[in-house]
Amino acid sequence: MAGAVETGRALRGQVVLVVGAGSAGGIGYACASAAAAAGARVALADLPGSSIAMLERQLEGGPHSHHAIDATDPDAVAAMVADVLDRHGRIDAAVLAQGILRNQPFLEISLDAWDATFSVNTRSVFVVGQAVARRMAAQGHGRMVLIASNSGRMPRLETASYGASKAAVIHLARCMALELAGFGITVNALCPGSTATSMMIDNQAKGDLSRLEGVVKGSLEQWRTGIPVGRLADPEDQARAAVFLISDAARHITGQSLCVDGGQTFY
Repeated sequence: MAGAVETGRALRGQVVLVVGAGSAGGIGYACASAAAAAGARVALADLPGSSIAMLERQLEGGPHSHHAIDATDPDAVAAMVADVLDRHGRIDAAVLAQGILRNQPFLEISLDAWDATFSVNTRSVFVVGQAVARRMAAQGHGRMVLIASNSGRMPRLETASYGASKAAVIHLARCMALELAGFGITVNALCPGSTATSMMIDNQAKGDLSRLEGVVKGSLEQWRTGIPVGRLADPEDQARAAVFLISDAARHITGQSLCVDGGQTFY
């Protein structure tokens, strides 16, 4: 994997909430680390039992904070937002990176599995996004990045529930952007392609990165495009894009879905 993300000090003095930051090998923690390196104070949030307390201590700068929550629970999310405000005074930006991936053939997806995917990937993004947006609206400014997926823009085998949940996040970002622009808030969806996260390595490679060579090359038999740049993304590739979108450099960008996927998606 790549080393520390160099982002200058684009977020100096900002307070950034990153939800889904409890895995050292995930996109959420990469975003938290990049935001801290860019000068932000970071509030990390993830499920109770995750590694957020340890991961907070590894961040550059500070003071930072960590918050153990179930992001699908509106009461827990409201309490988290209040705690972040108590510790940091405001929320300037938020990256919502929580998500789960369960690859299953369409004919075998149970309703419980479908609901579980949408609960984490879509419901929790709405719940946290609305709670944070209300605070940002009161402040008169804010930036949000919703981590979606290029699977929400093109079909893949055995990803009906995941792809549909991420497509919903992409459209949610567009609707939020339209309604929140008048409050000085920008909202964009970041759509990672195949990224060497712990989730992908565990789910698809079963711990063996060599099993992902077919992802890079593509497969006509599986109706899957390859990656023209010839490699998987690192979580840090996604983090660089997220930091850009929550920085002042992106102040005139809202309602967009940005694919960071090495050329997998051309539309």
